[in-house]
Amino acid sequence: MRLGVLDVGSNTVHLLVVDAYRGAEPTPQLSRKSVLRLAEHIDKRGDLALEGADALVGAALGARRQAAELGCDEVIAFATSAVRDARNSAEVLDRVAVEAGVELLVLPGDDEARLTFLAVRRWFGWSAGNLLCVDIGGGSLELGAGRADPPRTAPPRPAAPASETSCSWPRHGPARRP
Repeated sequence: MRLGVLDVGSNTVHLLVVDAYRGAEPTPQLSRKSVLRLAEHIDKRGDLALEGADALVGAALGARRQAAELGCDEVIAFATSAVRDARNSAEVLDRVAVEAGVELLVLPGDDEARLTFLAVRRWFGWSAGNLLCVDIGGGSLELGAGRADPPRTAPPRPAAPASETSCSWPRHGPARRP
C-alpha cells in the first residue's frame, strides 16, 4: 500500500510518501517540506491571517496533487498547534477542505505527545526502559513519559521558539562570533 502522510506544523507542511505493508519496514518514496511558518501568521486576535491561510491552502493542494501523481492509496492529513490553536481554526479547515480537497484532522496535544512517544519507543525498543519524550515544535511543547503505552502526558504548553527568536534576532539567526 502506498501511503501519504501530510503533517501541517507551525513551521512546515511535510508530505511523506511510503510503501507500507503490515509487519514490514516502511519504504520512503518521497519527503517534501514546504516552509510556511504558520505560527508567524497568527495575528493579535489569535486568528491565522489570510496570508497564512492562503499559503496553507496552496501547500495542501500541491501535496494532494503530488500524492495523486505518486499513486497514493490513502493520504492521512493532520494539523498541529498553529491550526489547532488559531481562533479561526474551523474556517481555515473548511477552506483547506473546499479549495484543496484535503480533510485535515486536528491532532490534540495529548495525542501528539502520545504518538511522539510511540515513535521513540519503536525506534529504541523496549530495552530502553523508561523514556521521556520532549517534542518542541514551532508553536507548542508536548511531553510524554513512561515505559508502556499509553505514556503519561502533560497538557501541551505554548512554546513558540521560532516566533520568539524572530523578534530578537535578524532573519538569519543570532550573530556569529568572529
